[in-house]
Amino acid sequence: MISACTANNFEDRCRWLKILAIALTTIVLVHLSRQSALAQEHVSKAQEEKKFVLYHSTGIEDTQQILNLFRKRYPFLQLENHRLSSQKLFQRIVSEVRAGRNLADAYIISGAETWLLKDMGFLAPYSSPERTKIRSTLMDRQSYWTGILWNLGVLGYNTRIVSQDRMPKRWDDLLQPHWKGLIGLEAEDVTWYVFMLKLMGNQKGKAFMTQLARQQPQLRSGYNLVTALLGAGEFALVPTARVHRIEQLKMEGAPVDWAAIEPLTPEPPVCVSLPKSAPRPSAGKLFIDFILSKPAQELLYQLKRIPSRTDAPQPVPRLAQVKLIDAEFEKEIGNFARYTKEYRDIFAVP
Repeated sequence: MISACTANNFEDRCRWLKILAIALTTIVLVHLSRQSALAQEHVSKAQEEKKFVLYHSTGIEDTQQILNLFRKRYPFLQLENHRLSSQKLFQRIVSEVRAGRNLADAYIISGAETWLLKDMGFLAPYSSPERTKIRSTLMDRQSYWTGILWNLGVLGYNTRIVSQDRMPKRWDDLLQPHWKGLIGLEAEDVTWYVFMLKLMGNQKGKAFMTQLARQQPQLRSGYNLVTALLGAGEFALVPTARVHRIEQLKMEGAPVDWAAIEPLTPEPPVCVSLPKSAPRPSAGKLFIDFILSKPAQELLYQLKRIPSRTDAPQPVPRLAQVKLIDAEFEKEIGNFARYTKEYRDIFAVP
């Protein structure tokens, strides 16, 4: 039998396939070589910078483990981190930048605040090579921000207080009289408000929120605190509990669980970004590459977070079965200042 590559009518095709294969291999090798050279350049410059300062709004324990792993990889950097809630951190960044005080080399903050910083011109684009493995909906095309993890707000409940026959099945069930004073809310959960208006429609959504406010929900600052108080029995229900935190408390023996009122509203991702006037930009880029890398994303998985990489394992198998609202994050949060005012007015947030 004559092989395909020796047959006359296939000779040209085989020749071109070989040339194409060689060309593609060369392109890949050149690309990898450039990536390696760029990474080494960042390392060399970061060694001269000697320090890395992170501003973030993530949990203290999670961040500490991430920074410990980062320190092992780059022991020549002196690490410093400052944590505030997303709203307070945003205000601090704006105040410092406007005063000409540029202190941070990277930001980790919720998507809504990240997009506001981008619109204000406070971020610099940086296309990390690790972005090729990030879910396309969790990053922008201009490379100003990249999601490191994403959240889902679920209906968290205290299993000692809420019986299955009274479990809310629809959002309107939260308006039943027996839940008055027993609902916990994060004090600045504006993104949930935005996506509930998208889900219900503007008029019906605002009417629902107004009725929910009459239920006298207890407002607290910080999702971790709200969920911890749920486990302690301070609340019966938390409509926007973070699913990873519920799973963590369950493993610790707390009387909590979660249910899905579908379709769920995905929260904007927690984003990493490079400040436009970062004093140590190479250290900032090193950290961005690191936090998006597979080892760091696998650490987030171990912490029961939901990683943004497509090749990272997912910590909550039940989530694969739930329906989500299609979210165009930057578009939906386009009028964030107006939504924030509406939310604060409805729930009397000071």
